[in-house]
Amino acid sequence: MAREKQLQALAEDFMCVTGVVPEIVYAGDPVLRTKTQEVDVEEGLEIGQRLGRVLKKYRKLTGMGRGLAAPQIGESKRVFVTLNENQEVDIFINPEIIRYSDSTNFFREVCISAGIISADVERSEAIRIKWIDGSGQEQEDNFSGDLARLIQHEYDHLEGILNLDRAVPGTISLATFDPLKEKLRDQPIPPTSF
Repeated sequence: MAREKQLQALAEDFMCVTGVVPEIVYAGDPVLRTKTQEVDVEEGLEIGQRLGRVLKKYRKLTGMGRGLAAPQIGESKRVFVTLNENQEVDIFINPEIIRYSDSTNFFREVCISAGIISADVERSEAIRIKWIDGSGQEQEDNFSGDLARLIQHEYDHLEGILNLDRAVPGTISLATFDPLKEKLRDQPIPPTSF
């Protein structure tokens, strides 16, 4: 009975989000499976600002969400945003990950476009990326840990890849855990048995 109530609450929360944040598209929409196209800086900044507004609205409603990519609002463009530690939006226009570390970690990822579904995903511990920022300036930098993971997750959206596509076999499940308490691990979680 407790599990049924938990699942009902998840479904109700999801329905609330779809009503309040209708800009978001979900798994099954073809735009999420399409490799995106580069944009000029002006268009990238406009899309980035829109993404930031949608992400902040989603975060205010759910208390979660640290990044959002253009395909997640129906735009097949190479732009994503992240929220930094000051809760300000960082814009990434035409990003390119140019190096992935050999060392990896695991994390049960949720995704705004996957609704209430999660998956344990292995990603590189560190990356090097180049992009155009929210000031229209070219940047190149290294990222590691949680931020490297977030950037890789959002970058995958630009390549038409969902976190569910990268799931460790047997780990796709309903997100019945608190995503805010998840920690990076050096081993995957045990596969779910049904």
